[in-house]
Amino acid sequence: MNLFLRHNLYRVLSMASLLNSFGSYIYNLVFIIYAASLPYSTFAVFVANMITMIPTLFTFWVGIRADKTQKKGSFMIGVGLIQALLFSLIALLIGNQTFLVFSIICLFNIVADVLSQYASGLKMPILQYNVASEDLMEAYSFSQFLYYLASMSGQVFGVWLLTVSHQNFAFVAIINALSFLISSFILWQHRNELTHEAVPAVTEKSSLFKDFKKTYHEMESIFRQSENTSFLSILSSILAINTIGGSIGPIYNFYFLSHPLSGFSYGKSLLVVEVLTILAAIIGTLTPKDYFSRQSLSFLLMMCSSGFVLTALFHLLGFSPFIALIFLTFSSYIFGKAAPKLDALIMSSLPSHLLAQASNFLGMLFTLSLPLGTFLFSSLALYNPLLCWFVFLLVAILAFSLTARNVRSIRSYLD
Repeated sequence: MNLFLRHNLYRVLSMASLLNSFGSYIYNLVFIIYAASLPYSTFAVFVANMITMIPTLFTFWVGIRADKTQKKGSFMIGVGLIQALLFSLIALLIGNQTFLVFSIICLFNIVADVLSQYASGLKMPILQYNVASEDLMEAYSFSQFLYYLASMSGQVFGVWLLTVSHQNFAFVAIINALSFLISSFILWQHRNELTHEAVPAVTEKSSLFKDFKKTYHEMESIFRQSENTSFLSILSSILAINTIGGSIGPIYNFYFLSHPLSGFSYGKSLLVVEVLTILAAIIGTLTPKDYFSRQSLSFLLMMCSSGFVLTALFHLLGFSPFIALIFLTFSSYIFGKAAPKLDALIMSSLPSHLLAQASNFLGMLFTLSLPLGTFLFSSLALYNPLLCWFVFLLVAILAFSLTARNVRSIRSYLD
């Protein structure tokens, strides 16, 4: 928060990103509601759910394009204008409920999401160049907080707009377009401050596989030097944590049908879990200088996975769900610190022309692990809740062991 108040460019970039993310989230839930209102609602909702995954397939390629972009500030401004145009077109089309119009709107949504990834990649070198390396952890912690804020408030605001406008989807799309337009306007006002290191000229064409391999080796070198452990171990641990962390909601959707929290209805039990985990993550991001924030990424991952281990263990032993929720909340709090720590590590160590592709490479893997965990643990919870928690425990133990292998690091924590 201190960095946001004293660093003008960081404040400008944060406000522009908040408006951009807010605009994206305004329409996320509204688009599902729109799909459900169509005559072919079942198929439309299925398609609407699926298209959210499509931009993930382009993530790494988009990162490469962002890293190779010469005038990053100008393109950031342009991206917001294009997004505003896309949602203005959606506002014009959305009143027609034909399948063709629905398909065009789906395409526009995919393009808008890909552009958001591109803009995020363009911002990273600007941050790296203008924010001191010792402030990067705080910068990404506060950015993570803004992401949570945009996610929650954007969807609530979108549904509220839809309610007060009596299901006027075009009106919501116009508000969405305005948020992108204002975001670009803020950046345009400070266009001369959007500086970054010069992008090296491309002397030869490189294949996507070569770019992928180069990025992987660069990150492997970073983790070997800074974490004294293998990148593959760290990456596997994060993927395992992301898989089980993303499946918590679906697991409790089934678990609370037969084991609601004492004194709470089914719906209120689910709300308690949502509020606790989100608030814990937010508190984690807003306290970037406490004891845990000063520890290494490996240590944070160990703590996060140990909280998941205890969460599953207390459920298996038949203790009150409230006890398990204490450790789940702790894991959410730690993960709120681990994510910015990872971003700050990448930002401070990688050359500027590899930032976006490295970040998007990780984002692609983490995003793809979410539906895998959701499908696996939803199926297990439907079949047998105890078996679900047992498998959850095994994956959490695996995540813990992957980061606990480095004996030297563990001793340094104990000291």
